[in-house]
Amino acid sequence: MSINARFFKPQEKMTFRKVLDRVGVFTAVECRAYIESSRQGLYELWRNNKGKEVLGYDEEQNKRVDEDDQPLIDYIDEVISRQGKSTEGDIDCWNDLICIRDYIVADILSVYEADGYGNHNYDDMRVMDILLSDESKNLTMWPSMHWASEWNPNTSGYRKLFEKYLELHWKLDSDANDYDENMSVKKFESQNKRLIA
Repeated sequence: MSINARFFKPQEKMTFRKVLDRVGVFTAVECRAYIESSRQGLYELWRNNKGKEVLGYDEEQNKRVDEDDQPLIDYIDEVISRQGKSTEGDIDCWNDLICIRDYIVADILSVYEADGYGNHNYDDMRVMDILLSDESKNLTMWPSMHWASEWNPNTSGYRKLFEKYLELHWKLDSDANDYDENMSVKKFESQNKRLIA
């Protein structure tokens, strides 16, 4: 790879820096919320469903989800249990979460990478761009949005939110056909309060 600075603008952050800046300040509770969001999203993804009838969780698949996520949650819970006892202890706890933040950064950056077949999910990228563009966004809900499906009533709200952020991306993109120069993230969210709450 060579460095290509044709479109270099010193005031613009690269995606890598945006993700590091956002996740680098995650508290223990936010780290736990992100991992738990991933676990719950995958729980809902793996369900025994027959047509529109939801029969319940797929125990085998969800056991694998637990095997992946529980060690991280246990580690974060142990760090949380040590917080608030001393300033030095809190600094140690903050530093002990760097490894968890690294997992979260890697997960978010994977949105921008090609899958095993060389394909990119541009819709995921567009929604992540919206989530990263504003620090008031709840980035911990990303995994639930990512794994949400329309057929599952437990996740259909997250799916609608995903679709709304995707729609907003086009309204903010000056090259898009439905670009709206009067649209902003704040205005969009005020119009969609019930969905975003």
